[in-house]
Amino acid sequence: MTEALTVTAGAGGLRALLARATGIDPDATARWRRRDGRTVDVFVTTPFDVIASRRVEGSVGRDGAVVRAADLRDALTEQRTDIGPACDIAWPGALPPADGFLLLDTLPVVVVRQLADQGQALARQFAGPLGPPQSLLDQTVLTVTGPGDTDDAGAGTAEITMRMVFTCTSLGLVPGAAAPGTIPRHLRVSRAGTWVRVDAPFGTVYRSARRSVLPL
Repeated sequence: MTEALTVTAGAGGLRALLARATGIDPDATARWRRRDGRTVDVFVTTPFDVIASRRVEGSVGRDGAVVRAADLRDALTEQRTDIGPACDIAWPGALPPADGFLLLDTLPVVVVRQLADQGQALARQFAGPLGPPQSLLDQTVLTVTGPGDTDDAGAGTAEITMRMVFTCTSLGLVPGAAAPGTIPRHLRVSRAGTWVRVDAPFGTVYRSARRSVLPL
């Protein structure tokens, strides 16, 4: 079965995200979720155990379909709506919640870039044959606490790991110094259940604190 996605606005940003994602992981997969009659969230896997996404305007042939990220990238480049065969079994777990995220705080982009620079320096120093050590990737580099109290213990706190920082910078989701002044220079940190979300100027990243594989 050939999956279909029609993008009427936002194709350039999604194509850039997919190009970077497939550049660091040729086997990355993409999955989309219809938000309403006009918008679609497209998610892509990364080797950091973090999901990245972009929101576009358009329509889908089958909600929740999974395809190879490279196939979706090529289809957008060639302005085709037929993406390629489904590979639902390749998706590593559940999608993050569509709603219910609590905004905790905002972070300056410069903080994330500084953390990424420090992490890359450590990765070069301690990396082995399989890349950076897992302990470095799992390290909590920021703990964000929202204002006020919540009903669930810990629901107002989010831990940002180096995995999320590397994902933001590797996929080009945060603007560089040469970016136009109209581009926001902050990131929004939110949480819903076990999921932590970071909204960057050029995309969003998600990671669940639950390490086991979640059902589709």
